[in-house]
Amino acid sequence: MPKLSTTDVVIGVLYVALLCVLVSLLFVARQQALTIDSSAASQENWQDWRAEAQRQQDGTGPVIRRVPKSSEPPSLVLLRDHFATSLAIVLVLSSALFFTIAIMVRGVLVGPSFQPDLSDASPPGRSATGS
Repeated sequence: MPKLSTTDVVIGVLYVALLCVLVSLLFVARQQALTIDSSAASQENWQDWRAEAQRQQDGTGPVIRRVPKSSEPPSLVLLRDHFATSLAIVLVLSSALFFTIAIMVRGVLVGPSFQPDLSDASPPGRSATGS
């Protein structure tokens, strides 16, 4: 098993911290949606918005809208009925982004240092003698 470098350990710790923060935030958002969007006032606001969308569907408003099919707010439906899918998508996409950035940063930190060869100042394809 190869020895882990300090950079690898730091990347691993940051990854675990990122996942903990994202999962926690998604659970907090779910709890907020279940608490707030399930209330009678929120349901009434959603029904009022649907009624307004129905009125604007005829072209009498500033835009033509389609009436949403759901009788519940979309945030409630998403975080109540599709929470596992949302969690999986957050984890996969954030992991892909994190490791893409981590590979680039690791390459900058531990990769070979670039030393340009300045001994031949002529442009590529031409010799130093000018022929």
